[in-house]
Amino acid sequence: MGQVSLGEILASDDSEAFFAINSKRVDLLIVDADCRPLHAIEFQGTGHHQGTAAARDAVKKEALRRAGIGYVEIVSGDTPAELRSMVRKLAGRQA
Repeated sequence: MGQVSLGEILASDDSEAFFAINSKRVDLLIVDADCRPLHAIEFQGTGHHQGTAAARDAVKKEALRRAGIGYVEIVSGDTPAELRSMVRKLAGRQA
């Protein structure tokens, strides 16, 4: 699934915590056969680490970690073959 809002896959009884992640998105979400989230994949392009990007990423990483969802970053230098292999591995398929 692409461009998934964390508010759609994560919940919290703490409304302040929920609002901290509700509007944040992950670039790609790998789910299992029952559509349960397994891994979030974030693309970090060449201009990504500007401004408050590190703080926003830290919030995402921690929320996903607490929910037991994996977090993987890919960078602009990764090849399509490397990305396919990684996605297959994360999805539980052989490369």
